[in-house]
Amino acid sequence: MKSYLKFVVLICMIAFSMSAFAGSVSNSAYNTNLNGVSSTTVNAKFSYDTSSDTFTSASLSFLGNSIFGGISGNDTTPQSGNTFLLKETIDGYTVSYTIVLNPLTGNYTADGSISYGGTTGTFFTQVPEGGTQLVYLAASGLVLLGGILLAGQQRRRLGEN
Repeated sequence: MKSYLKFVVLICMIAFSMSAFAGSVSNSAYNTNLNGVSSTTVNAKFSYDTSSDTFTSASLSFLGNSIFGGISGNDTTPQSGNTFLLKETIDGYTVSYTIVLNPLTGNYTADGSISYGGTTGTFFTQVPEGGTQLVYLAASGLVLLGGILLAGQQRRRLGEN
């Protein structure tokens, strides 16, 4: 029974380790109001690859009853580092977008603006965290606790002569 239990613990440790590497791309999405322009919201998505510290894609969509309603775009050019920057002018519309990852907390902040003629809308938001880091920490903690309990149990047995 003792060797069977060790085998189960080993399989669990391998499974938890593999799942930590499998989820290296973090996908985030949010929506927020466009300030300075009534009845318009911003829907945004972006992907960040934690294994290479690279933003792999970002997209913005403006929805509502303003001159910005219906405008959308997608940038799939990878950008390395903790900051994603975009500033483009297309058909008279100027879009500026920045995403910053705080490596200490794992939280993202995003801000940007869109303008056309004399009308400008801005947005700023803290992107909700997906919570995957907590899951991996909890799984690792359970594996370590199991190892400590097994080691303590083996030390308490009487020695055989």
